[in-house]
Amino acid sequence: MTDADIHKLLREYKKEQSQEIRNRIVMQYRNLVESVARRFSGVAEPMEDLAQEGYIGLLSAIEGYDADKGVKFSTYATHFIIGQIKHHLRDRGKIIKEPAWLQELNQRVTRVMEALCQETGRIPTNEEIADAMGMTEEAITEMLTSREIFKVASLDGGAEQDDENSATYDMDRVKADPVVDFQLPIEDKVVLEGALQRLKDLEQCIIQEFYFKDRSQTEIAVSMGISCNYVSHILRNSTRKLKKILMSDELMEAHMELARMKRKLDEQQVIIQEQTVIDATTRLYNRFYFDNRLSEEISRASRHQYPLAALVIKLEGYRHLNRAYGTIRSEETIRYAAKIISESVRKVDIVTYFDDGVFGLILPHTGDQVQVVADRLANRIHSWLLESGLTEGKIQVQVAYGHACYPMHCAEANTLINKAIEEMKLISFISDLAIAA
Repeated sequence: MTDADIHKLLREYKKEQSQEIRNRIVMQYRNLVESVARRFSGVAEPMEDLAQEGYIGLLSAIEGYDADKGVKFSTYATHFIIGQIKHHLRDRGKIIKEPAWLQELNQRVTRVMEALCQETGRIPTNEEIADAMGMTEEAITEMLTSREIFKVASLDGGAEQDDENSATYDMDRVKADPVVDFQLPIEDKVVLEGALQRLKDLEQCIIQEFYFKDRSQTEIAVSMGISCNYVSHILRNSTRKLKKILMSDELMEAHMELARMKRKLDEQQVIIQEQTVIDATTRLYNRFYFDNRLSEEISRASRHQYPLAALVIKLEGYRHLNRAYGTIRSEETIRYAAKIISESVRKVDIVTYFDDGVFGLILPHTGDQVQVVADRLANRIHSWLLESGLTEGKIQVQVAYGHACYPMHCAEANTLINKAIEEMKLISFISDLAIAA
């Protein structure tokens, strides 16, 4: 399949979000994923695990690729595949994972401490740091204490980490693409690599030696058997060419700026997502909304004298799906379960997603009939799990549910939901007659 065909498929996928089209693209780049995964051989990780992480990176590249930017997809995807595998290896190499927000906060504190050190000529106090950052002294003390927690060594390391027989691995020794190793966004790296490839081989070689390997002009001249003046001449001309290539391509510059704006927007969306009441995966209301809405519905049921039921449905074993089959399969599973539940209840019923495969439902005007509703939903979900093969194999996903009614069982929201969770029972096998019903 040619690059033009791939670009056509990518455009179609961007428009239709078809899994069939995505799978066709993935199949075209199997060799690329396996080739990149082989570069990381010798890091005490199974080849199959590395390849699986590579496929996750490939899927991320498919989702984020924009054919209109003119970047070759194979180059774009390679960065994501390498990045995903490195991320996996870094996670495997640490006991405690430091959250991204804590890493950023640590960096800010470090910069403030360095600035205060230069101003005062001494180590700043926690109170001075807190004033400079607009935080409380207690928060700064707690954060500085947490730094020590994340300095715990790997189980494979410790005092003998320098031992040649140590089971740990050094990320700097992993064989990867050395062309552009600056801390640049992927789009910028692709642009710079493309510009470098438009130079002559000798110009590329000298730029690599001087800028990327930090060798002096004299060392380059000796190793290549040319004069220092010639090395200096090539460096001047080649950097001038690079500048002209990058500056003349205004469209690419605009794309890079758009990419930077998109990253900032994504960061803002993460903050907004934490404050919203919608679950990002299922597009259902979340637990925060459920708790507030249940109190309102109980108050309404009390005023109008009608029963109300709270129903909790759980996919037992769901949290292990991600490890066994990957993020995409686990998210598809929970989304489809959400679809089944939403399509199987009334419009007045409220369907929410708590987390880890747990759904919470509020059923107004429903008393003892909640058992009928629960059985119907459990049967439909279990039937789908059987068809999907998720009730068998190394990870078995089964259905459990529990329910409680107002005012028969409880009169308050917290008590009602706790009662429903306590009553939860596992539906391990359902007869063909029950499924048919």
